[in-house]
Amino acid sequence: MRSATPSGGAPTALRGLAKSEGTVASRLLRRGPASQAELVASAGLSRPTVLAALTKLAREGLAEIVPGQDSGSSAAGRRPHRYRLTAKAGIAVGVDVGRRHINIVVMDAGHQRIVEQESEVIADADNDPPAVLKQAVDLVHRALEEASTDSAVLGIAFGLAMPITRAGLAGAGTLLPAWAEIDPRHELARLIPDCPVYVGNESDLGALGEYLFGWGQGKRDLTYVKLGTGIGGGIVLGGRLQRGSSGTAAEIGHITLDHQGRRCPCGNRGCLERYAGGPALLDSARRDGLEIDDLPSLVRRARSGDVACRRILHEAGMMIGTAIGTLVNLTGPELVVLGGSLSAAGDILTGPVRIALDQTALAPAASAVSIELARLGRWASACGAVAFVFEREGRRPPAHFAGQRQRPSLSGRP
Repeated sequence: MRSATPSGGAPTALRGLAKSEGTVASRLLRRGPASQAELVASAGLSRPTVLAALTKLAREGLAEIVPGQDSGSSAAGRRPHRYRLTAKAGIAVGVDVGRRHINIVVMDAGHQRIVEQESEVIADADNDPPAVLKQAVDLVHRALEEASTDSAVLGIAFGLAMPITRAGLAGAGTLLPAWAEIDPRHELARLIPDCPVYVGNESDLGALGEYLFGWGQGKRDLTYVKLGTGIGGGIVLGGRLQRGSSGTAAEIGHITLDHQGRRCPCGNRGCLERYAGGPALLDSARRDGLEIDDLPSLVRRARSGDVACRRILHEAGMMIGTAIGTLVNLTGPELVVLGGSLSAAGDILTGPVRIALDQTALAPAASAVSIELARLGRWASACGAVAFVFEREGRRPPAHFAGQRQRPSLSGRP
């Protein structure tokens, strides 16, 4: 394959499909590899229709049997083949733009990761949004070059470390005033004019990533909590991401623990983030006379047995568990997934989180929920951004697939 060029024409992706073929392709795009029986059940088509659609997609090079499957017999009978889309059906780019990092995942339509790219934010993330977004777009260009594929780009989604309204704007201007002055999606669409661009909250996308590619497989409900410089959350209920009427649902970092407590930039007092967010924990370490500059260092020292660092994480875990207990009472998930840099503390953190959750949530809800560390680790939000693209593109009418998508043109690039 030639090196990817982010501008110019692209091979046709899913072009000219009949309705049944488009329906099957949509299901494979949105939910990943599936057997014929699973496609029959989820697509609402007959078995012969699904088989004919898969045959046509395979003939066009758009679908394939997942390789490496054991097709031998078992006690339950012959194991069914599973099918997936190929890279010829398209690729998607997911971008996690944190306060200190930019993580990018490029994945093909068959849910195979092609590129994983991790970088540090070089601009002032809080005060210079255009520079951060420009860096993110430059990194997308680099990731597409590394992908080295002719496949059409189905879309690019960006997860931002702030509440995002349904209109795509910063949901709490007092938290990050500079971001409240711009429209991130408009800015990104200007830099990437020839490709669908989506913007969401990084924790919402983390929930979507873990649901589709991580712990959520086989489950209907999942709550994701990202613990880092800030604290955010995302909720999947009945297989759907819940964003609320404003788009800012599950902002667990701004659950009030003490209504007369510390003033938060969001305008309220006593928010969880003011006590268990990254800056608060590093301040606690400095008050104890520790020279620690970032959360990974705090976690490493705690895991090495530093008593003061373990105490700081224990206290943070108790506060986080209290806030999660409130969410559990409201939504009753079967699974809570902890992600972000603080989750690397493992049971040093999950132990007190479990204790506080059990003390806060109603007993039936508490006993029904399990707590796990993110399977996708630092890639959860970027993978969730890819899942968001697949969901949006897959929900379009089958006729949508009759069009041809151009490679995105990145502003300032040849």
